[in-house]
Amino acid sequence: MATDKKEKILEAALKIFTDNGYHLTKLEDVTKAAGVAKGTLYLYFKNKEDLFLHCLFDGMEKAMKQAQIIIDGPGNTADRLKQLVQLQADLHAHNGPLIQQFVMSGNQFSSKSNSTCQFFERMQRWTSIYAEFFKQAIENGDFSTRLTPLQMAIIFHQVFDLNLKFRLFDAPMFSPEQCLSLLLKMFKSESGDSTGE
Repeated sequence: MATDKKEKILEAALKIFTDNGYHLTKLEDVTKAAGVAKGTLYLYFKNKEDLFLHCLFDGMEKAMKQAQIIIDGPGNTADRLKQLVQLQADLHAHNGPLIQQFVMSGNQFSSKSNSTCQFFERMQRWTSIYAEFFKQAIENGDFSTRLTPLQMAIIFHQVFDLNLKFRLFDAPMFSPEQCLSLLLKMFKSESGDSTGE
């Protein structure tokens, strides 16, 4: 039951932070949308900043766990890459506005939260998970050796970060299909197409 309340608060907060932005979000609006008392929110979160960071990091953690399942799962390289692209697209649709707000905020969050270090630690872990996938793909001969697995993982994430920048300028964003096509063209092995595409 307690986890349900916490999840309701996180879901409501994510929507309100996305719609209103960090500075215009009021905790009373979050508790009202979640259907909980204001005191209940403080059982799980210290303040608005803590709630925002939990929303941001919760989505990242869930996506990392799902990415590991996809990477360890069945299917050829192209099939698993397609699943990873869709997962990333879903994360950016879900958490993209929070990521954007966090990055644009600079150092406005309290130093006590160590939020910047937490964010980059998660990004490093996430990049390592994807680098392992790209390492397997190179070893299988599916992807070229022109780039290292780490470079591929960083490029993978940057393709989606472009969508955050496109959103800032009201430019058309890449669809998951466009992202997949772009990544396959960049990474494909020169020895032919063994990715199952």
